[in-house]
Amino acid sequence: MMAPVSESERAELRRQQVLDAAAQCFRASGFHGASMAEIARTAGMSPGHIYNLFENKEELIGAIVARDQALWLDKATAMLREPDVAQAMIDGVAAGVDETTALPAAALRLEVAAEAGRNPKLAAVVQAAEAASRERCEMLLQSALAQRGVQLDPATLRARGVALAAIFDGLMVRSVRDPAMDKPALVREIQRLVRMLIDD
Repeated sequence: MMAPVSESERAELRRQQVLDAAAQCFRASGFHGASMAEIARTAGMSPGHIYNLFENKEELIGAIVARDQALWLDKATAMLREPDVAQAMIDGVAAGVDETTALPAAALRLEVAAEAGRNPKLAAVVQAAEAASRERCEMLLQSALAQRGVQLDPATLRARGVALAAIFDGLMVRSVRDPAMDKPALVREIQRLVRMLIDD
C-alpha cells in the first residue's frame, strides 16, 4: 500500500505542474504572448489557483530558472564527489550537450535571456542564478586542477569558468540555428576543449 501524499507534497506537485505549463506556454507564445489565463488552462487549473502560487509571470519565470539551476548544481555536486573530478567532467560532456541542445529547453532559455535583457527585475534573477552556477563551475575546475597539482590565480580560474559556460551557452544558439549538427563529433571536440581547460 502506498503511503498517503502529504499536503506539502501535493502543493509541490501542483507547483511543478504550473511550472511545466508555464514553460510550455512561454516556449510557444513567448514571455509577453503567454497569459496567466493560458498558463492556467494548460495546467488544468483556475487562474485564481495560479495566482495563489505565483504573483505574476516574472515570478513564474524566476522559479523556472531556479529549477533548472538546481538540477545543474546537483549534477556539479555529484561530480565534485567523484575521485577523479576531471574525468567526471569529461564524462559529463555528452549529457551536457544533449540537455543544452534539446530544442524545447534551449528555446525557453533563449527566451528567458532575451527577456532578461529588457527586464531589470528578471535580469537580477538570472544574474543571481548565473553567479551561483559560475561559483560551482569554478569549484569543479579548481578541484580538477588541484588533483593534478595545479593551482590557478582567481582571475584565470574565473576566466576558464566563463569560457566553459560560453561553450554551452553557444550550443543553445546553435541548436536553434543548426538542429542537425553532428552531436557525436561535437561531444568529442568539447571533451578535447575541457581537457585543455583542466590539463594546464
